[in-house]
Amino acid sequence: MTSRVIEAAERFKMLRGGETVTVALSGGADSCALLCVLNELKERLGITLKACHINHNLRGEESDRDERFVRELCERLGVPLTVYSVDVRAALGKHESIEEAARRLRYECFDKTTVSGGIIATAHTANDSAETVLMNLIRGTGTKGLSGIPPVRGSFIRPLIYCTREDTERYCTEHGIAYVTDSTNLIDDCTRNKIRHSVIPLLREFNPSFIAAVSRMTEAVGEDEAFLAEYSAKCAEECRVTRAGHRGYDSRRLAELPDAVMFRVIASELKRCGVEPTRLRVRQCREIIVKGAGKVNLCKDRFAYVRKKVFFAGEETQNYRVKRGKAD
Repeated sequence: MTSRVIEAAERFKMLRGGETVTVALSGGADSCALLCVLNELKERLGITLKACHINHNLRGEESDRDERFVRELCERLGVPLTVYSVDVRAALGKHESIEEAARRLRYECFDKTTVSGGIIATAHTANDSAETVLMNLIRGTGTKGLSGIPPVRGSFIRPLIYCTREDTERYCTEHGIAYVTDSTNLIDDCTRNKIRHSVIPLLREFNPSFIAAVSRMTEAVGEDEAFLAEYSAKCAEECRVTRAGHRGYDSRRLAELPDAVMFRVIASELKRCGVEPTRLRVRQCREIIVKGAGKVNLCKDRFAYVRKKVFFAGEETQNYRVKRGKAD
Protein backbone atom coordinates (compact mmCIF):
# COMPACT_ATOMS: atom_id res chain seq x y z
CA MET A 1 0.00 0.00 0.00
CA THR A 2 2.89 2.33 0.76
CA SER A 3 4.11 2.17 -2.83
CA ARG A 4 0.63 3.04 -4.13
CA VAL A 5 0.47 6.10 -1.88
CA ILE A 6 3.86 7.25 -3.21
CA GLU A 7 2.70 6.58 -6.78
CA ALA A 8 -0.47 8.63 -6.30
CA ALA A 9 1.41 11.49 -4.63
CA GLU A 10 3.88 11.67 -7.51
CA ARG A 11 1.36 11.05 -10.31
CA PHE A 12 -0.96 13.84 -9.22
CA LYS A 13 1.72 16.16 -7.75
CA MET A 14 0.01 16.15 -4.38
CA LEU A 15 3.07 17.31 -2.46
CA ARG A 16 6.15 19.35 -3.19
CA GLY A 17 7.74 19.02 0.25
CA GLY A 18 7.66 21.39 3.18
CA GLU A 19 3.85 21.34 3.55
CA THR A 20 1.83 20.77 6.69
CA VAL A 21 -0.54 17.90 5.95
CA THR A 22 -3.55 17.36 8.21
CA VAL A 23 -5.21 13.96 8.01
CA ALA A 24 -8.99 13.95 8.33
CA LEU A 25 -9.13 11.18 10.93
CA SER A 26 -12.45 9.45 11.60
CA GLY A 27 -10.97 6.41 13.33
CA GLY A 28 -12.01 3.96 10.61
CA ALA A 29 -9.64 1.61 8.81
CA ASP A 30 -9.11 3.94 5.83
CA SER A 31 -8.20 7.05 7.81
CA CYS A 32 -6.10 5.16 10.37
CA ALA A 33 -4.16 3.50 7.56
CA LEU A 34 -3.69 6.90 5.89
CA LEU A 35 -2.41 8.50 9.10
CA CYS A 36 0.04 5.68 9.77
CA VAL A 37 1.37 5.40 6.22
CA LEU A 38 1.92 9.18 6.02
CA ASN A 39 3.60 9.08 9.42
CA GLU A 40 5.86 6.34 8.02
CA LEU A 41 6.61 8.44 4.90
CA LYS A 42 6.73 11.95 6.38
CA GLU A 43 10.51 12.29 6.16
CA ARG A 44 10.62 10.95 2.61
CA LEU A 45 7.77 13.26 1.57
CA GLY A 46 9.19 16.20 3.52
CA ILE A 47 5.95 17.00 5.32
CA THR A 48 4.83 17.99 8.79
CA LEU A 49 1.99 15.72 9.85
CA LYS A 50 -1.09 16.64 11.88
CA ALA A 51 -4.59 15.24 12.26
CA CYS A 52 -8.08 16.54 12.88
CA HIS A 53 -11.22 14.72 14.02
CA ILE A 54 -14.80 15.95 13.77
CA ASN A 55 -17.24 14.61 16.36
CA HIS A 56 -20.64 15.02 14.69
CA ASN A 57 -22.45 13.98 17.89
CA LEU A 58 -24.89 11.87 15.89
CA ARG A 59 -24.27 8.42 17.40
CA GLY A 60 -24.23 9.13 21.14
CA GLU A 61 -21.64 7.11 23.03
CA GLU A 62 -20.27 5.66 19.79
CA SER A 63 -19.29 9.16 18.60
CA ASP A 64 -17.53 9.80 21.92
CA ARG A 65 -15.82 6.41 21.64
CA ASP A 66 -14.42 7.36 18.24
CA GLU A 67 -13.09 10.64 19.64
CA ARG A 68 -11.38 8.87 22.55
CA PHE A 69 -9.87 6.36 20.14
CA VAL A 70 -8.33 8.93 17.78
CA ARG A 71 -6.97 10.91 20.73
CA GLU A 72 -5.19 7.79 22.00
CA LEU A 73 -3.92 6.88 18.52
CA CYS A 74 -2.46 10.31 17.85
CA GLU A 75 -0.91 10.50 21.31
CA ARG A 76 0.74 7.13 20.73
CA LEU A 77 2.08 8.22 17.32
CA GLY A 78 3.09 11.68 18.51
CA VAL A 79 0.88 13.36 15.90
CA PRO A 80 -0.73 16.69 16.95
CA LEU A 81 -4.52 16.39 16.88
CA THR A 82 -7.29 19.00 16.68
CA VAL A 83 -10.80 17.88 17.62
CA TYR A 84 -13.95 19.72 16.56
CA SER A 85 -17.31 19.00 18.18
CA VAL A 86 -20.33 20.01 16.09
CA ASP A 87 -24.08 19.68 16.64
CA VAL A 88 -25.35 18.58 13.24
CA ARG A 89 -29.02 18.37 14.18
CA ALA A 90 -29.03 21.88 15.65
CA ALA A 91 -27.32 23.24 12.52
CA LEU A 92 -29.76 21.68 10.02
CA GLY A 93 -30.70 24.17 7.32
CA LYS A 94 -34.03 24.35 5.54
CA HIS A 95 -34.46 21.44 3.11
CA GLU A 96 -31.05 20.08 4.24
CA SER A 97 -30.53 16.41 5.08
CA ILE A 98 -28.47 15.17 8.03
CA GLU A 99 -25.78 14.01 5.60
CA GLU A 100 -25.67 17.38 3.82
CA ALA A 101 -25.47 19.32 7.10
CA ALA A 102 -22.74 17.03 8.42
CA ARG A 103 -20.72 17.51 5.23
CA ARG A 104 -21.15 21.29 5.36
CA LEU A 105 -20.02 21.47 9.00
CA ARG A 106 -17.15 19.10 8.28
CA TYR A 107 -15.79 21.33 5.53
CA GLU A 108 -16.22 24.41 7.73
CA CYS A 109 -13.93 22.68 10.22
CA PHE A 110 -11.46 21.87 7.46
CA ASP A 111 -11.49 25.55 6.46
CA LYS A 112 -10.53 26.47 10.03
CA THR A 113 -7.73 23.93 9.93
CA THR A 114 -6.23 25.36 6.74
CA VAL A 115 -6.90 29.05 7.48
CA SER A 116 -3.15 29.70 7.69
CA GLY A 117 -2.26 27.35 4.85
CA GLY A 118 -1.63 23.66 4.67
CA ILE A 119 -3.23 20.62 3.07
CA ILE A 120 -6.04 18.31 4.14
CA ALA A 121 -5.53 14.62 3.34
CA THR A 122 -8.76 12.64 3.20
CA ALA A 123 -8.94 8.85 3.21
CA HIS A 124 -11.02 8.35 0.07
CA THR A 125 -10.12 5.10 -1.63
CA ALA A 126 -10.75 3.60 -5.06
CA ASN A 127 -13.88 2.02 -3.56
CA ASP A 128 -15.23 5.43 -2.57
CA SER A 129 -14.58 6.73 -6.06
CA ALA A 130 -16.37 3.76 -7.65
CA GLU A 131 -19.36 4.29 -5.34
CA THR A 132 -19.45 7.96 -6.31
CA VAL A 133 -19.43 7.07 -10.02
CA LEU A 134 -22.37 4.70 -9.55
CA MET A 135 -24.30 7.31 -7.54
CA ASN A 136 -23.72 9.84 -10.31
CA LEU A 137 -24.86 7.34 -12.94
CA ILE A 138 -28.09 6.76 -11.04
CA ARG A 139 -28.80 10.50 -10.99
CA GLY A 140 -27.58 11.07 -14.54
CA THR A 141 -24.18 12.55 -15.22
CA GLY A 142 -21.61 13.73 -17.74
CA THR A 143 -17.87 13.18 -17.96
CA LYS A 144 -17.22 15.09 -14.74
CA GLY A 145 -19.43 12.71 -12.80
CA LEU A 146 -17.72 9.74 -14.42
CA SER A 147 -14.35 11.07 -13.23
CA GLY A 148 -15.13 9.96 -9.69
CA ILE A 149 -13.45 11.61 -6.72
CA PRO A 150 -10.64 13.93 -7.87
CA PRO A 151 -7.22 12.96 -6.43
CA VAL A 152 -6.51 16.66 -5.83
CA ARG A 153 -9.02 19.45 -5.35
CA GLY A 154 -7.77 22.77 -4.07
CA SER A 155 -6.16 22.17 -0.67
CA PHE A 156 -7.48 18.58 -0.48
CA ILE A 157 -5.51 15.51 -1.49
CA ARG A 158 -6.53 11.82 -1.62
CA PRO A 159 -3.32 9.76 -1.22
CA LEU A 160 -5.30 6.49 -1.02
CA ILE A 161 -7.03 6.94 -4.38
CA TYR A 162 -5.02 4.03 -5.87
CA CYS A 163 -5.79 1.80 -2.86
CA THR A 164 -8.86 -0.30 -2.17
CA ARG A 165 -10.71 -0.71 1.11
CA GLU A 166 -9.25 -4.21 1.27
CA ASP A 167 -5.76 -2.68 1.01
CA THR A 168 -6.32 -0.40 4.00
CA GLU A 169 -7.78 -3.17 6.16
CA ARG A 170 -4.89 -5.47 5.23
CA TYR A 171 -2.38 -2.72 6.05
CA CYS A 172 -3.96 -2.22 9.47
CA THR A 173 -3.91 -5.97 10.17
CA GLU A 174 -0.30 -6.41 9.06
CA HIS A 175 0.89 -3.43 11.12
CA GLY A 176 -1.21 -4.13 14.21
CA ILE A 177 -3.22 -0.93 13.82
CA ALA A 178 -6.57 -0.90 15.59
CA TYR A 179 -9.53 0.99 14.17
CA VAL A 180 -13.20 1.58 14.94
CA THR A 181 -16.27 0.89 12.82
CA ASP A 182 -19.05 3.41 12.29
CA SER A 183 -22.24 1.40 12.82
CA THR A 184 -24.16 3.59 10.38
CA ASN A 185 -21.94 2.30 7.56
CA LEU A 186 -23.41 -1.15 8.12
CA ILE A 187 -27.04 -0.09 7.64
CA ASP A 188 -28.58 0.14 4.17
CA ASP A 189 -30.41 3.38 4.94
CA CYS A 190 -28.81 5.54 2.26
CA THR A 191 -27.91 5.20 -1.40
CA ARG A 192 -24.15 4.92 -0.85
CA ASN A 193 -24.51 2.08 1.66
CA LYS A 194 -26.89 0.19 -0.64
CA ILE A 195 -24.42 0.55 -3.50
CA ARG A 196 -21.56 -0.55 -1.23
CA HIS A 197 -23.29 -3.60 0.22
CA SER A 198 -25.53 -4.75 -2.63
CA VAL A 199 -24.63 -3.28 -6.03
CA ILE A 200 -20.83 -3.53 -6.02
CA PRO A 201 -20.76 -7.15 -4.76
CA LEU A 202 -23.12 -8.05 -7.62
CA LEU A 203 -20.96 -6.24 -10.18
CA ARG A 204 -17.92 -8.05 -8.82
CA GLU A 205 -19.60 -11.32 -9.75
CA PHE A 206 -19.31 -10.20 -13.38
CA ASN A 207 -15.84 -8.73 -12.92
CA PRO A 208 -13.87 -9.49 -9.74
CA SER A 209 -11.59 -6.55 -10.64
CA PHE A 210 -14.51 -4.13 -10.93
CA ILE A 211 -12.97 -1.52 -8.59
CA ALA A 212 -9.69 -1.54 -10.53
CA ALA A 213 -11.60 -1.28 -13.82
CA VAL A 214 -13.54 1.74 -12.59
CA SER A 215 -10.29 3.32 -11.36
CA ARG A 216 -8.78 3.02 -14.83
CA MET A 217 -11.91 4.55 -16.35
CA THR A 218 -12.07 7.47 -13.89
CA GLU A 219 -8.43 8.32 -14.53
CA ALA A 220 -8.91 8.28 -18.32
CA VAL A 221 -12.16 10.25 -18.19
CA GLY A 222 -10.64 12.65 -15.65
CA GLU A 223 -7.78 13.43 -18.03
CA ASP A 224 -10.27 14.16 -20.82
CA GLU A 225 -12.42 16.31 -18.53
CA ALA A 226 -9.39 18.29 -17.32
CA PHE A 227 -8.38 19.00 -20.91
CA LEU A 228 -11.90 20.06 -21.91
CA ALA A 229 -12.23 22.27 -18.84
CA GLU A 230 -8.92 24.01 -19.56
CA TYR A 231 -9.68 24.41 -23.27
CA SER A 232 -13.19 25.70 -22.53
CA ALA A 233 -11.83 28.30 -20.12
CA LYS A 234 -9.44 29.48 -22.82
CA CYS A 235 -12.28 29.72 -25.36
CA ALA A 236 -14.43 31.59 -22.85
CA GLU A 237 -11.71 34.17 -22.38
CA GLU A 238 -11.40 34.63 -26.13
CA CYS A 239 -15.17 35.13 -26.51
CA ARG A 240 -15.57 37.49 -23.56
CA VAL A 241 -16.72 41.07 -24.16
CA THR A 242 -17.95 43.92 -21.99
CA ARG A 243 -20.97 46.07 -22.80
CA ALA A 244 -22.04 49.03 -20.65
CA GLY A 245 -19.90 47.69 -17.84
CA HIS A 246 -21.49 44.23 -17.96
CA ARG A 247 -19.62 41.02 -18.67
CA GLY A 248 -20.83 39.00 -21.63
CA TYR A 249 -19.75 36.80 -24.52
CA ASP A 250 -19.77 37.25 -28.27
CA SER A 251 -22.71 35.00 -29.14
CA ARG A 252 -21.52 34.51 -32.73
CA ARG A 253 -18.18 33.12 -31.57
CA LEU A 254 -19.88 30.96 -28.93
CA ALA A 255 -22.18 29.51 -31.59
CA GLU A 256 -19.14 28.39 -33.60
CA LEU A 257 -17.77 26.32 -30.72
CA PRO A 258 -18.40 22.56 -30.47
CA ASP A 259 -21.29 21.82 -28.12
CA ALA A 260 -18.99 20.10 -25.62
CA VAL A 261 -17.06 23.35 -25.26
CA MET A 262 -20.01 25.76 -25.51
CA PHE A 263 -21.90 23.85 -22.82
CA ARG A 264 -18.95 24.18 -20.44
CA VAL A 265 -18.64 27.92 -21.08
CA ILE A 266 -22.37 28.39 -20.44
CA ALA A 267 -22.31 26.19 -17.33
CA SER A 268 -19.35 28.11 -15.91
CA GLU A 269 -21.12 31.44 -16.48
CA LEU A 270 -24.34 30.21 -14.86
CA LYS A 271 -22.38 29.04 -11.81
CA ARG A 272 -20.72 32.45 -11.58
CA CYS A 273 -24.18 34.00 -11.46
CA GLY A 274 -25.32 31.69 -8.68
CA VAL A 275 -27.47 29.49 -10.93
CA GLU A 276 -27.31 25.69 -10.94
CA PRO A 277 -26.26 24.77 -14.52
CA THR A 278 -28.78 22.00 -15.18
CA ARG A 279 -28.78 20.33 -18.59
CA LEU A 280 -32.12 22.00 -19.41
CA ARG A 281 -30.89 25.52 -18.58
CA VAL A 282 -27.67 25.03 -20.52
CA ARG A 283 -29.59 23.80 -23.57
CA GLN A 284 -32.00 26.74 -23.35
CA CYS A 285 -29.04 29.11 -23.33
CA ARG A 286 -27.52 27.30 -26.31
CA GLU A 287 -30.78 27.75 -28.20
CA ILE A 288 -30.80 31.56 -27.89
CA ILE A 289 -27.06 31.73 -28.62
CA VAL A 290 -27.45 29.79 -31.87
CA LYS A 291 -30.57 31.75 -32.74
CA GLY A 292 -28.75 35.03 -32.10
CA ALA A 293 -31.46 36.52 -29.87
CA GLY A 294 -33.85 35.63 -27.09
CA LYS A 295 -34.25 35.37 -23.36
CA VAL A 296 -34.44 32.59 -20.77
CA ASN A 297 -35.77 32.97 -17.23
CA LEU A 298 -33.28 30.82 -15.33
CA CYS A 299 -34.72 31.26 -11.83
CA LYS A 300 -36.28 34.09 -9.81
CA ASP A 301 -34.43 37.25 -10.88
CA ARG A 302 -31.75 35.50 -12.94
CA PHE A 303 -31.91 35.55 -16.74
CA ALA A 304 -29.86 34.57 -19.76
CA TYR A 305 -30.32 36.65 -22.88
CA VAL A 306 -28.73 37.67 -26.15
CA ARG A 307 -28.76 41.32 -27.18
CA LYS A 308 -26.83 42.83 -30.07
CA LYS A 309 -24.98 39.54 -30.56
CA VAL A 310 -23.80 39.42 -26.95
CA PHE A 311 -24.78 36.65 -24.51
CA PHE A 312 -25.37 37.77 -20.92
CA ALA A 313 -26.37 35.83 -17.80
CA GLY A 314 -27.41 37.14 -14.41
CA GLU A 315 -29.68 39.97 -13.29
CA GLU A 316 -31.33 41.82 -16.13
CA THR A 317 -30.48 45.53 -16.18
CA GLN A 318 -32.65 48.39 -17.42
CA ASN A 319 -30.30 49.05 -20.33
CA TYR A 320 -30.35 45.42 -21.42
CA ARG A 321 -33.95 44.33 -21.08
CA VAL A 322 -35.18 42.12 -23.90
CA LYS A 323 -38.52 40.54 -24.65
CA ARG A 324 -38.62 36.76 -24.78
CA GLY A 325 -37.75 35.57 -28.26
CA LYS A 326 -37.41 39.04 -29.76
CA ALA A 327 -34.31 39.75 -31.83
CA ASP A 328 -32.35 43.00 -31.35
